[in-house]
Amino acid sequence: MKKLKDIIKVGLITITACSFSSCTDLGESVYSSVMSDNYYRSKQDIINAVFRPFEGIYSTVNQANWSEECCADQLITPSRGTWWVDGGAWAKFHRHQYDDLVEERWNQEWNSIYLTIAQANVILDDLNRLSPDYFGISSKEWNEFKGQLRCIRSYQYLRLLNAYRNVVLCTTSDQAINKLPENQKQVEPKTLFNFIEKELTDCLNILPAKNGQSGNGIQQGQCTKAFAAGLLVRLYLNAEKWIGEARWNSCEEMCTRIIKGEFGYYEVGPNWYEAFDWNNDTSNEVIFAFPSSYGMNHWHMLQNHRTVYGRSMPYGSANYLDIEGDGERNPQFAISPSYDNQNPPQLFTYELGMVTQKFLKYPGDVRYKQYKNTSSKSREGMFFLEGKIPNARMNGGYAYDPFNQYVIYLRDQVGRFESKAADGVISNPNYAESKYENGDFNSGFYCVKYPFYSFSGGYFAESDYTIMRFPEIIYSKAECLLRLNRVAEAGKLLNSVRKRNYKNFDANIAYEPEGNVKLDLKEMLDEWGREFLNETRRRTDLIRFGRFQEEWWDKPRDKDNHYEIFPIPQKVLEQNKYLKQNPGYPDITR
Repeated sequence: MKKLKDIIKVGLITITACSFSSCTDLGESVYSSVMSDNYYRSKQDIINAVFRPFEGIYSTVNQANWSEECCADQLITPSRGTWWVDGGAWAKFHRHQYDDLVEERWNQEWNSIYLTIAQANVILDDLNRLSPDYFGISSKEWNEFKGQLRCIRSYQYLRLLNAYRNVVLCTTSDQAINKLPENQKQVEPKTLFNFIEKELTDCLNILPAKNGQSGNGIQQGQCTKAFAAGLLVRLYLNAEKWIGEARWNSCEEMCTRIIKGEFGYYEVGPNWYEAFDWNNDTSNEVIFAFPSSYGMNHWHMLQNHRTVYGRSMPYGSANYLDIEGDGERNPQFAISPSYDNQNPPQLFTYELGMVTQKFLKYPGDVRYKQYKNTSSKSREGMFFLEGKIPNARMNGGYAYDPFNQYVIYLRDQVGRFESKAADGVISNPNYAESKYENGDFNSGFYCVKYPFYSFSGGYFAESDYTIMRFPEIIYSKAECLLRLNRVAEAGKLLNSVRKRNYKNFDANIAYEPEGNVKLDLKEMLDEWGREFLNETRRRTDLIRFGRFQEEWWDKPRDKDNHYEIFPIPQKVLEQNKYLKQNPGYPDITR
């Protein structure tokens, strides 16, 4: 596959667009090394510069995943004995204990987002003073390059609006402007909303449309008209929460334009996994994805801290998958348990979380089965479910915990089962309570969204990281229609996607009027959770439905709704005297 990364060769350039402090205090100098006019010698240099912020975003997708999934109801990072304790950080995320402003993880997303915004600003300013004629570039293509930067910058500002709401808006690298006190202060959410809307609306006229009907191809990793339109869908869908103004009609209208093909040809894939597979640059379901391969960058499938899916598998699964060439798995992101630790176990009564039960609600779900590689480039199943993990290298033929003390037996529970997991018995009664601190390597099932093909088969970690896919547009339109009391239309739209997920999509599975299942807001949220499990959006969906404050496994009901946005990190506040802490959180002493 010829991908964008092979064209850009991002690694050939280095742009340090802002130092650590300048990411948080935009009055500081944004240059530690400046791209001078001497750098821009060819069209390839322009391309390299334009797409540098894209690589910065892709390398930090794990931070967005933490913010969206680790504080929501579907994914958990319980302790594994002494593993994943991390000073209680993951338990704090899960339980909405955000008052610890010194916690390093609160700094990371803010800083990485502003870093890429600063990079985009530098390069936009450069393009505005350089001549396209010098590089043999047409005015149309030059404007498209600027559109790429404006669109990806809008994507980052949309993330800031979602996570922090009250942020600094910076659109230039000119420090004479950025140092002005009024430009170091936070803007109102409506001001930022309007800026994003204007930028993305302009991008609809500037950016290229998708070419052809065989996926994005060499456009994979580039912003297109459909991606800009899809970001507007996200903006309008959440407008009521973000700025207090419902924009359901605007959202529905933009969805309709995308669905009708105004910005290129897109369609729902024939199966649920096409948009995540090794050749997803050929999928018409993918609207935007960051290019990936094992030979280049594959941030979302790595084992290190930058990963999203490389740590979404149980310990001991590497031999089963034939991926031992990339080391053993480090189990971080499991799915929230549905059962308590009695023997026999009893179902919890939470309405949220309960992931396995949401999938079992409708029989014959082809996603809800054990993950298995059926060849070097094909798979089935989306989960590691209950039971042992085959491992031919181990005594007895099954995987052990990393200390070789017990055979791992996965359970839809969290507790210290250790060697008695197969019998459902807690090994250590001091760790019998089902909570974050009491997990072991048996605790929890796993969602394997992306395939991990054999390390030696040539398709390992080839899947591009899908940020936006066509079903999101369909589901967004369906939700708008539901909220506008056009329930039958909403049900038909959802069925158009859901039918691929079941062996027998009959009337007991389909929504009315094509089936017998009633669609309401509660069911709509559950369906978002099934279709987009572990796709970095659950927090946003819970907030939009007004359910983020509710209780779920190992998380009591919040005392109020101020946890819907994150606190401004302490280091950020210390470096910019004009910033104010978000409501409900303790401010620093000034």
